[in-house]
Amino acid sequence: MKKKLVAVVMSVVVAFGLAGCGGSASEETEADQTAAEEASAEVTTEENTADAEETDTSESSASYVIGYSPATLNNAFWLAVEDGVNKAIEEKGAEVKLVEVDANGDQSIMNDRISDLISTGIDALLLAPADSTACTSALEQLKEAGIPVINFDTPVDAADLVETIIASDNYNAGYVVGADAAAKMEDGAKILVLHSPRASACVQRYDGFVAALDESGKKYTVVNVLDGEGDQETSLGLAADAIVADPDLAIIFAVNDPSAMGAVNAIQQSSVTLENEIMVYGVDGNPDAKVMVNNGLMEGTGAQSPETLGYDSMMSAFTLLEGGTVEKEVTVNTFLITAENVSDYGTDGWQ
Repeated sequence: MKKKLVAVVMSVVVAFGLAGCGGSASEETEADQTAAEEASAEVTTEENTADAEETDTSESSASYVIGYSPATLNNAFWLAVEDGVNKAIEEKGAEVKLVEVDANGDQSIMNDRISDLISTGIDALLLAPADSTACTSALEQLKEAGIPVINFDTPVDAADLVETIIASDNYNAGYVVGADAAAKMEDGAKILVLHSPRASACVQRYDGFVAALDESGKKYTVVNVLDGEGDQETSLGLAADAIVADPDLAIIFAVNDPSAMGAVNAIQQSSVTLENEIMVYGVDGNPDAKVMVNNGLMEGTGAQSPETLGYDSMMSAFTLLEGGTVEKEVTVNTFLITAENVSDYGTDGWQ
């Protein structure tokens, strides 16, 4: 038995020795080599197929860099808009890097940051300018770079430089407030306005408010229009001084809720004896403002849905990046929230 095993081993050694020296191998050795080559080819083919499948999968997964540039991030409204943006991203299932720009209400800073975004590379920009006119130079740069702009909340003046404008019905938001104020005020009412005139959305709210007052036929006096900059602390100081100057104010209309809440704080802190219980109105439907409405500290707010604005804006960006088309103008509904209906919308979140 051992002799036979030795013989077999020796024959195999001889066969490999001949092949290694370049001599003629046996037919069996040639067959073995052919089989090995075929097996190797099969493995290589399978690996290539697997690589190809992996490549196809990665190419089918969308990946985008999107800029998000609101007027400021120091405001609950804009954070709620971003919640809507993130909801759309999650629903779409795309890989998105969202790059925030916080200009803190300064359009020149926003323009510089947008230039930086263009240099680093973005696929699209979601934009709510601090100044509807001063943003034009940034829009021109974006247009030249071929970057689509989705303009939300605050319409830009240069509408031809953006793909779509998605905004609340800001005129109506001011109008419903004005109609409610007119129904409740007496003839000759004195009114203070806390404005933010650089934003076209705020201008529209003011125009709607005044139009409703005029339609009522009642007499009234706007004693001052002050730039509260949409900021609570700034508006607090302005309202405090205005109350001292006119302790017989009847109404304070603020073009957004942070300014309205600043006015409420000013009334609470005032040492001046007021001749009227001042009715304070805002615009937004901010949860904190709704708490004030519910507690009788604010008369009402012209409400909108920031999450809807963000969601619709991000979905429009996806449509454009996938080669689709979008409507030039999209209007989101607005309505009045007062103590009579605030419980329908809740005070722990946006509507």
